[in-house]
Amino acid sequence: MKMKWLVSLSCLMIILLGACGTDGKTASKVEEPKPGERQSSKENEEGTGLEAFEDKNFEFLTAEDWENINLSKKQFDLFLKDLSEGDENGEMVFNKAEMVNDSTIEIIFNNSDGDALVNTFTAPILDASIRELYKHSAYFKNEEPTIIYSDLTGFEIAKITEQIDLDDIEEGDSGEDLGTFQLGDKIDVAGTIITLKEAKYTDERNEYADEDPKEVLVIDMDIQNATDEEIYFDTYDFEVYDADGTKMSSYPIDSLSDTLQPGKNISGYGAYGVSGKGPYEVYYKDFMTNTKAMWKIEVK
Repeated sequence: MKMKWLVSLSCLMIILLGACGTDGKTASKVEEPKPGERQSSKENEEGTGLEAFEDKNFEFLTAEDWENINLSKKQFDLFLKDLSEGDENGEMVFNKAEMVNDSTIEIIFNNSDGDALVNTFTAPILDASIRELYKHSAYFKNEEPTIIYSDLTGFEIAKITEQIDLDDIEEGDSGEDLGTFQLGDKIDVAGTIITLKEAKYTDERNEYADEDPKEVLVIDMDIQNATDEEIYFDTYDFEVYDADGTKMSSYPIDSLSDTLQPGKNISGYGAYGVSGKGPYEVYYKDFMTNTKAMWKIEVK
């Protein structure tokens, strides 16, 4: 699974080529350093092989390309710094990216969304790219780096200490299908205990919303954190379908979206712009385990 807005490493490395080149000359492969000279020469040189990134997508680099890539500490630091720069539209995905020490990297997402879907998927995908570049930099001393991902609140999204198999991330665990439930049922979805209590239409509208649905469906719910870690819960993670099987959209009025400490609970509601064609099917899936549940809801 690829996140469309994930920072383009090829573009960043083109920036590095311009910023770290020597008198505008193209970098070239250097001779293998002699024993005992690797650390001093590798840390102080400007780096070689960066032209391998030019006009190429990161995932299509060959083993031969990687053999020629050798980043200095200065270049790797600049790469991390560029991660926290805004894109061409001025959007900042990351607030900060820097070395804590020679074997630890800290990445702070520019949001307060905790373990929301975007964060939990982006961290391992980004990790593979940063980890590979780290291994071709002067920081690498034959040990995997620790890369810590957090949000602006300090919530630790992930602490990754070894290479992740992205094929496993993309294919995912088949997970458990808990079945179909009704309003009032108390369902444990991988440690998030959900009770959908009531569903009704509301006349409330957001004048700034792009959509003008026929009806706005409001679902009152109780949420409990049965895990031993802080979680982030957002009603936008629910999927709602009408009787025709058409997916409905979340509607921007004051819906439940908050962090929840272990053992604690919270109440609120989710709002969805719907067609008025019930009964509705409401799905919730835990994206770490793929455990899912479905509620069938009739609105009178």
